[in-house]
Formats: sequence, structure tokens, C-alpha cells
Amino acid sequence: MKNIEKQLKELEKKFKKADGHASFNELFNLDFMRKYTDFSSIEDFFEFGGFEVNTQEDYENLLQEELDKIVREKTKFKTWEEMLRCAGKEEMLRRLRMQGFDVK
Repeated sequence: MKNIEKQLKELEKKFKKADGHASFNELFNLDFMRKYTDFSSIEDFFEFGGFEVNTQEDYENLLQEELDKIVREKTKFKTWEEMLRCAGKEEMLRRLRMQGFDVK
């Protein structure tokens, strides 16, 4: 029983290290961008769309319709939200794998 408790505590530590906070460059890393878009970086994506995104406020002020248009034209997604969700899921899976979890 103590062995199981020890394993659970270790698992909890690993899971905490794989937290859900990520920057745009972590979410939209080179592999993600090459796999799902016509761009090699999120900066190239924003530049192509004529978006200037240097701060959180810049990002929050982007027009959803304009983002979705570029996403539909230049990625494998239909909307920015769909692209963002996929990037978040892939980053979390990557982090869990780095911590030793066997996830697919």
C-alpha cells in the first residue's frame, strides 16, 4: 500500500510540472506550424494577416472574423478557436510525455 501512495505522490509531482500555461511560441511551435499551417512560425502567420501582436492587449483586440479568414485560407482549421484548442492539446500532451506519461 505504501508503494502505491509513493507512486501516486510522484505522479502528482509530474503532473504539476506539466501545467497548462504556455506562450504563443510554445503553443505554435515549429512542428505545429509546419504540420497544420503554411507558415513556419506564429509571427509569420500574424505578419501575413497584417496583424501586429506584441502584447496581450494587441491579441485581445484582434478581430475574430479576420483571424478566422486567414485560418481557413492558410491552415488545416476552420476557425482560430479550433486552431488554438488543437495547439493547446498538443502542447499539454507533449508536456505530459516529457514527464513520463504514456499518452497518445
